[in-house]
Amino acid sequence: MRSIVKFRWLMLALWIVIAVVLAWKAPNMENLVREKGQITVPDGYSSTLASKIKQRHSNEKEGSQSFIVVFHNNHRLDSVQIDNIEKTVHHIIDHEKKLSVNGVTTHFNQKELENQLVSKDGKTILVILDVDLKNKEIRTIREKLEKAIKTPHVDTMMTGNGLINEDVVISSQKGLKKTEFITVAFILIVLILVFRSVVAPIIPLFTVGLTYLVSQSVVAFLVDKLNFPLSNFTQIFLVAVLFGIGTDYCILLLSRFKEELSKGNEVIPSIITTYKTAGKTVLFSGIAVMIGFASIGFASFKLYQSASAVAVGVVFLLLALLTIVPFFMASLKKVIFWPQKGNISHSESKLWGWAGNLAITRPFIALGIVAIFIVPLLISYNGKLSFNSLDELGNNYESVKAFNIVSNSFGSGEIMPVTVVLENDESMKSKDYLGLIENISHDLSKVDHVEKIRSATRPVGDVMKELYVKNQAGTISKGIGQGNKGIGDIKNGLDNAAKSLSKNAPKLKTATAGIDDLESGTKSLQAGIIDLQSALEQIEGGIRSGSKGADDLKRGIVAARKQAIALKDGVNELLINYRKMQNGLGKINGNYGNIANGLLELQTNLNNLNNHFAKLEANYKGINEDTDYLVIKQTVQGAAQNLGASSGAMSKLNENLSIINDGFGKANIVLGNIYSGLTQFSNGFDPIIDGLDQLELGMSKAADGQSQIIEKLPDVSNGLGKIADGQMQLKRGFGSLDGQLSQLTDGLNQSTEGLGKIQVGLNQTSDFLNKMSNDVNLQKSGVYIPDELIDSPDYQKALDTYISKDGKMTTIDLILNQNPYSNNAMTTIDHIKQALTASLKGTKLENAHIGISGATSMNHDLNKMSDADYSRTVLYMLVGIGIILIILLRSLIMPVYLIISLLLTYYSSIAMTELVFVHILGYSGISWAVPFFGFVILMALGIDYSIFLMDRFIEYRHLQIKEGILLAMKNMGTVIISAAIILAGTFAAMLPSGVMSLLQIATLVLSGLLFYAFIVLPLFVPVLVKTLGKTNWWPFMSNK
Repeated sequence: MRSIVKFRWLMLALWIVIAVVLAWKAPNMENLVREKGQITVPDGYSSTLASKIKQRHSNEKEGSQSFIVVFHNNHRLDSVQIDNIEKTVHHIIDHEKKLSVNGVTTHFNQKELENQLVSKDGKTILVILDVDLKNKEIRTIREKLEKAIKTPHVDTMMTGNGLINEDVVISSQKGLKKTEFITVAFILIVLILVFRSVVAPIIPLFTVGLTYLVSQSVVAFLVDKLNFPLSNFTQIFLVAVLFGIGTDYCILLLSRFKEELSKGNEVIPSIITTYKTAGKTVLFSGIAVMIGFASIGFASFKLYQSASAVAVGVVFLLLALLTIVPFFMASLKKVIFWPQKGNISHSESKLWGWAGNLAITRPFIALGIVAIFIVPLLISYNGKLSFNSLDELGNNYESVKAFNIVSNSFGSGEIMPVTVVLENDESMKSKDYLGLIENISHDLSKVDHVEKIRSATRPVGDVMKELYVKNQAGTISKGIGQGNKGIGDIKNGLDNAAKSLSKNAPKLKTATAGIDDLESGTKSLQAGIIDLQSALEQIEGGIRSGSKGADDLKRGIVAARKQAIALKDGVNELLINYRKMQNGLGKINGNYGNIANGLLELQTNLNNLNNHFAKLEANYKGINEDTDYLVIKQTVQGAAQNLGASSGAMSKLNENLSIINDGFGKANIVLGNIYSGLTQFSNGFDPIIDGLDQLELGMSKAADGQSQIIEKLPDVSNGLGKIADGQMQLKRGFGSLDGQLSQLTDGLNQSTEGLGKIQVGLNQTSDFLNKMSNDVNLQKSGVYIPDELIDSPDYQKALDTYISKDGKMTTIDLILNQNPYSNNAMTTIDHIKQALTASLKGTKLENAHIGISGATSMNHDLNKMSDADYSRTVLYMLVGIGIILIILLRSLIMPVYLIISLLLTYYSSIAMTELVFVHILGYSGISWAVPFFGFVILMALGIDYSIFLMDRFIEYRHLQIKEGILLAMKNMGTVIISAAIILAGTFAAMLPSGVMSLLQIATLVLSGLLFYAFIVLPLFVPVLVKTLGKTNWWPFMSNK
């Protein structure tokens, strides 16, 4: 110490030079906080795994973030406002590069997004910007975008995770500046009151200020070069802790220095004595604080680790207290306490003297007073935590305002979904994997608080019903029902046809018998023609010979004319009937052709059912063993075979009918020729009759005409012969037709019977498919993806949204009906994991890499991780502090009850914090980081006061325990109360920061320090000291 005092000016100069150089060269801490100080979850947690999977398969550019632009009006947006918004959006699209925007997602370009980007009440429109932040400052881009999105007569603002984090940084920096100013002002006022001097306060402020400047610069270098943990809390904790304990330590040193001077000692011996006694206390207290904050380095969470920067600051603080404070003591001497003059006295604490006396003489009353404060608080405490990061800022920032507007308009779960990320070793763009994705989506939709699922098979959040066999079976059943009705109609038609054919079979036989009579008459006619020819030849001979009279000739001619006319009329009637028969057979031939085509089409449809049977057998293992199913399949296949046979018979019948029809056609042509010849023949008698009157004048002409008639008669005879032959063919055709019609009638009866069986089978199939369609359990796995759907361009867009380009990653968004930051939402993550594990078990995705992203998942991981870190850090910290206390106090007993007293203080103060913020102010819980930081800070700082008191108590170990503890309390009471007030004040300076977690940490530490300084330490600890007696020093030393 003498050397330090001797070279004090050199020490001060070194400090100033080092501080200036470090401040000049150190990186900007605010920029470092933006770059490296954001909350991240360590490796191994589901949110981190999800992020890494996305990075491996995402097409997004590195360094890009999504900004949500919110266009809002208190009333429904009108057409003019919407037009203005559209112009703004197109302006952004036209200037993407200038605004550092990679892409714009808006319903103005993609109409299918309207339901997702336009609120139902029409008051809010969202536009999503993919912003390029690589090697750029977010605040610079933010300023440009804020100007670009301004729209006439519409409120415009932006939100997003990056913007909210930026506002947290801005809020923290503003809070830091407020804290620094308030802390310095508060410390200055308190020190003036404590020392009643205007000089003494300068020493702590200069010493701690220089320490803060150096430590912050060193931490900045560590962060920049070695990635030392950093957060928004680092600088504020450095300010609060360094100024708090630094001032406390200065008070302790200056008070002891003042006490030594009051004894009449010289300055240098007083400095040496001060550092031998109070200096040792400060050293051990500083080491305890340093160990407390250094133990945070064992945490796995970067946010928690960031508080370990305070340990770096404590190292420099101890160096400054060892070198700078002695400079002022040696240089200013008694001037430190100016304007006090004359004898400098050290006053005892009356309050702590009274409390110590009460604790020693009436310990139960003292413990009762402690219990009155502790018990109600501990009973009311239930440990409610909040993970709502928006509470950190309040509604003073646009990012929060915009988020609240979006949350109210669309639902917070809609804009902050939980995203399940699955990574496979092969592409999932196939039917099988899409079926698995739908099964997973179905299972996850059953989890409590899951309102909607968006996935590759549910791109807009609704179930694609056409994918389900349940619905497909319903459609098949409906189609089979309609087909069954048609088969029933065919069955009825065939039944009627069979009855009609049976009914008309006797008529066909009658017609066949009539053909026999017709054939006989035709042959008789042919014989008559031959006889007529002989008669005409005789007439010709008579005419030529002139042997008979004209009257006989005329009578013969008239008779012949009558016979010819009768023959012509008979042939005409025959021709008419034949033509009717030909037309009838043509219609029969056409109808039977339609029946044959219908049977072929029905056979084809029944054969097509085999394809469906094959798909069912492929999709549903074990269906081949279903008896009902096999009966249905065999019935359908048998019906198809019967229809094939019926179709063949009908084709044969149609061929025979065509032959018969052709025969009728030929017969009609011949009969037409005969009719024409008979007409000419009958007309030929008229000239003969007329000519008989002029017989004498035209005998030669008559002979010639008669000769012509005779020449024509052979043609008529030959024609009648052909008619007779045609009639024979017609008879044979009708005979064959009669036999075939009998076969057809039998075949139709069999077809009717077969169709009846088909109808029964189809009814059974329809019932089976209807039962399958109504089976709720089948819906879980009953998924069939048609090829047409996969190849659809619209569906390809959905696949690109939820399945990566290489097909090896798929995402499933879960929209919760809870606030994403709520505890209920966080609990849902565990249920989601359980449902996911069960859904993947036994599938091709059982070994897939799984991650869950989103604010809710991240908070769930933070909660899990903070619990583990909290337990681990508490253990390390208590062990470290315990070791320091054992070394300092040379006892195992005193460290135990001192740590217990601090634990009581911590739980009472956190209960007080919960009472204020949850029960009075109405927040959902204490910020999740508060218990950790509150414990570390309160334990590290609170142990100082224990060391202050107990180290002074050890100085009086030569006295009786009662006298020693009472004297230590009187001498240290003012110092500890002043130190507690100053330290509490430095944390109270954090209250105007506006950052919720800082407000709560400040409240916890403030209430804890005051509670410890005024209740626990002066009432609880002395009772134990007095009660334990000599055991206080067990097992290392005895009371002397």
